[in-house]
Amino acid sequence: MIRRMDEGIVDLGGRIRELMEDGYGVVCMYATEKGDMPRSIQTVLRKGERIVHITTVLESDSYQAMSPFIPQLRPYERDMREMNGLDPIGLKRHYGPQRLQWGYTEAHPLQKGELPAERHNVPLTGNRMSGDGVFEIPVGPVHAGIIEPGHFRFSVAGEPILKMRTSMGYTYRGIERMAERPAAVDQTRLMERACGDTAVANALAYAHAMEGDTEIPRRARLLRTVFAELERMYCHFGDIGGIAMDAGLSVPAARGAELKEEVHRMNAEVCGHRFLMGTIIPGGVRRNIPDSRLDLLKKRMLRIGFELEELVGALDDSSLFLDRAETTGILTHENALRYRALGPTARASGVKTDVRKELPYDAYSEVGMRLITHDKGDVYSRMFVKAKEIVESVNLINQCLDLMDGCVIRADVSIADGFRLGIVEAPRGELVHAVNIVNGGIWRYRIRDPSFINWIALETALPGNIVPDFPLINKSFNLSYSGYDL
Repeated sequence: MIRRMDEGIVDLGGRIRELMEDGYGVVCMYATEKGDMPRSIQTVLRKGERIVHITTVLESDSYQAMSPFIPQLRPYERDMREMNGLDPIGLKRHYGPQRLQWGYTEAHPLQKGELPAERHNVPLTGNRMSGDGVFEIPVGPVHAGIIEPGHFRFSVAGEPILKMRTSMGYTYRGIERMAERPAAVDQTRLMERACGDTAVANALAYAHAMEGDTEIPRRARLLRTVFAELERMYCHFGDIGGIAMDAGLSVPAARGAELKEEVHRMNAEVCGHRFLMGTIIPGGVRRNIPDSRLDLLKKRMLRIGFELEELVGALDDSSLFLDRAETTGILTHENALRYRALGPTARASGVKTDVRKELPYDAYSEVGMRLITHDKGDVYSRMFVKAKEIVESVNLINQCLDLMDGCVIRADVSIADGFRLGIVEAPRGELVHAVNIVNGGIWRYRIRDPSFINWIALETALPGNIVPDFPLINKSFNLSYSGYDL
């Protein structure tokens, strides 16, 4: 799966630019600490099914920042500075989301060893924009309803937004540190809770990283694909209903919530858990779907397809919705490529990318799948892509149910030392789990959630829109706070 590895690269930025010119994109970058492994930067790039892994050994904690000329790397370099204590010289300090919680004077959360008992919070920084009529509006971190905590600062001139900055860190749980255990210990339960509404995707990425070249039973691969698409369906239904609610359409919003609940109840009936937790395990699946329930699942898929068509039709027929959604929160094709936006967010801006087609895993190589895209990059485009992806999920599930055979659902897994990687297409986009195993133990576990990248995409889509449209734009992206913080 991994095509190349380079040790001790001096000009890492030059090597990355060389690969990017050949069509590669950065899928993950993280630091490893001193100890059993040398202090280094691990960089993973992907072009379709071809993957390059670069290990760059560092002589000190400082290095020349690469993000000023490779914008894709800005969130990674900021993360390594905050979490590992590296010093990327020349990194723009006030660009992209920051974690306010980590102001340790002597250590950082992912450094080896114990953290100091005392810490200080990093003060909130403004957008540093000034002028006649320019004001700054703070929002959060406590929000109405059950939304996760995050702090936003808007620079505005009247209602139009000039700039927004995001501050995170309020849901940090130390999952990557907790994962540093013997590799043979099954940590599926922990990985499922890295981001609660993408439990299947995180469990799959973890399983793929641990399995290596293990041959997975065919029925298990088909069931994994069914579970992944069921998760995609309820996530997208929630997004469409939320978009309708923030556009002021309570009836379509209620219908979207009802369809989401229907998928949750179906999950509980066929798998035993509304969020499909406890279904995936390294080597296969933990829960089977009896043959007696396959026809019932197919009938429900057909009905859900018709009900989705009615929901989207109600939105398309509403001039109020179209007025709010079209040309609002545009993420341009150029910015989507510049920051390597992921998932439906990227596909709504005309970027043709999907791990399920580019790097097929489990049963995706056995079924036919359409790649859904749009070219406007606005709220309506993101809603359109998610609605069509639900239709495609129904199609994929039905194909898997037709192919279902056999009875074996799990194989034994042998875990060896070295670098391991799992990449899947979560509902929000490309999800990466990278693992360094040393002497039978996990030395470094890195989860790169799609929201880690797409928060910057959201920031670039806001200028020029008005403040009342922020909730609508934000919901169309539907980014995860806990997926960013981990």
